Amino acid sequence: MLAAFAALLVLLAGIGLFAVMKIGEVNQLSSEMRSRTLPATQLIGDLHAYTSQYRIQQSGHISAPTPESKAKAEKMLKNAANAISGMMDDYEPYLQSNEQKALFADLKTSWVQYQQLTDQMVSLSDANDPAANDMFEGEALDMFYMVEDSILQLIDLNVKNGQAISTKSEKIYDESRKMLIGAIGAGLVISMILAGILMQIIAKPIKNMAASVSRLVEGDLTVDVPGMKRKDELGSLARALDSFKALFTADKERAEAEAVRAQETQVTIDAIGNGLSALAQGNLTHRVDNDATGPLAKLHKDYNEAVQHLLDSMIEIVDGCNTIKNGTNEIAQASSDLSLRTERQAESLAHTSKTLGEFTDSVKVAADNARQTSSRLTVARESAERVDETAKRAVVAMRNIEASSKEMNDIITTIDGLAFQTNLLALNAGVEAARAGESGAGFAVVATEVRHLAQRSAEAANSIRQLVATSSAQITEGVSLVENSGEALRQIVTEVTEVSDLMDEIAEAAGRQATGLSEISEMVTAMDTSTQQNAAMVEESNASSRNLNAETERLFEQLSFFELGRQGGYTGGLGMSGSEDYTEEEEDAPAPAKSAPVSHGNLALSVDEDDWAEF
Repeated sequence: MLAAFAALLVLLAGIGLFAVMKIGEVNQLSSEMRSRTLPATQLIGDLHAYTSQYRIQQSGHISAPTPESKAKAEKMLKNAANAISGMMDDYEPYLQSNEQKALFADLKTSWVQYQQLTDQMVSLSDANDPAANDMFEGEALDMFYMVEDSILQLIDLNVKNGQAISTKSEKIYDESRKMLIGAIGAGLVISMILAGILMQIIAKPIKNMAASVSRLVEGDLTVDVPGMKRKDELGSLARALDSFKALFTADKERAEAEAVRAQETQVTIDAIGNGLSALAQGNLTHRVDNDATGPLAKLHKDYNEAVQHLLDSMIEIVDGCNTIKNGTNEIAQASSDLSLRTERQAESLAHTSKTLGEFTDSVKVAADNARQTSSRLTVARESAERVDETAKRAVVAMRNIEASSKEMNDIITTIDGLAFQTNLLALNAGVEAARAGESGAGFAVVATEVRHLAQRSAEAANSIRQLVATSSAQITEGVSLVENSGEALRQIVTEVTEVSDLMDEIAEAAGRQATGLSEISEMVTAMDTSTQQNAAMVEESNASSRNLNAETERLFEQLSFFELGRQGGYTGGLGMSGSEDYTEEEEDAPAPAKSAPVSHGNLALSVDEDDWAEF
């Protein structure tokens, strides 16, 4: 069996190696086609197209009617020639065989000669010589055919190379196909042999084991599992099935024991179910029997104890509900009285808040008036300071006028002296004119007039001196008055400044009073708000008390559903039960908790009325 598997693996490895080799050959041929044959074919095809275009440009140059069109055609000829030369240089590395190299050498030679003929033909065409057309149709055409023949032969060689590569690829494919078909046939034969061997070695033991499993599933625990001594996977499976048979046997025994326990459990479930049914109907005096056996027997005792504890708790709840009912009634009465007093306190606080608001407004008005008065005094002080400054400037101006008056007095004195000198000169001139006789008569008249003018100048200067003296005395008196006025203004400014400072202090104090009153008003408002909130909370407390009372009533109604086996408590249906199931354990039950002391009267209203007034 191992030899058959080894042969199959060797066959698969050989197929893989052969496939890799052939794929490598095909890849090599494809690479050669991609890197040499196809680019060479494309270049030689482009070369053929450009040579044809070159021939067309020759015709265009010859037929061009103007020098400009001929120049354009010549430029296109040169571009085509450069492109063809570049393609030849690119094609040369792809030459493989000697035949290709010889044809390419002939092509280059023919192309050089063809270009030389083209240069001659272009020169003739530029001169509009008809010989250019003859050369185009003659020698140039023959040379073009030689170039084209070389190109076509190279194209044929490239096509033959491509066909050779294709033929070689087909041969590789044919060899690979035949080899793979033979290998697949051999693999099928080996696989069929392996299948037959596996059927004998594996399938038959598995069939026997399946039959044993079927009997085991049907409950036959005496069946023997075949193949337990095997060393392979089937032996492991057989041993696992034998272990499963042992577990199945143990489970069967355990199921029988569980059936007995289930019967005991059912007895307990029925007893507890009856007890829960009585509990669902509100009967807390029902007890279950304590004669059960098994692991759940303790559950009977636990159930009876739990119901007894529940009974005790319900009795305490009833007593607590009575206490809560009495307490809520007292709280409701106290809350009602507190609500009335809170409302009166809220009214007083509201009136106080209103009075404080009016007083605060008055203080604010007084503060505003004080600030306005201070502002006006500031303006008056500034005006007085400006007047004082003006008075100072007036004193300076008058002192300047006084100095000018003194200078004018000096000038008048000078003029008076000049008039006196002029008068003396005029007298001297008159004397000299008298001495001169007739010849000095005219000069004497002039001297007389000059003397008269000097006298009038002296009189005018004397009048001006008197006026200047009077003006100087008045200016001195005015300076004294202005200085006295400035001193008075300075005293006024000082007094106004002091009054302004006092008004500022008054305004600041009034502002502080207004701020304090505003804070007091806000506090009173806050107290009013708190009082209103307290009133609302008292009302909510009243509502809560009423709701709690109603809930207590509903709780009593719910508790009346239970049978507590005693008299007393709430009178709404919690009476003594006459159940015969009540056992002697009731005597050992703890006594109910004592009820809370019940208060009588409104404890919340025991505060003195004076305390509320102070609040």
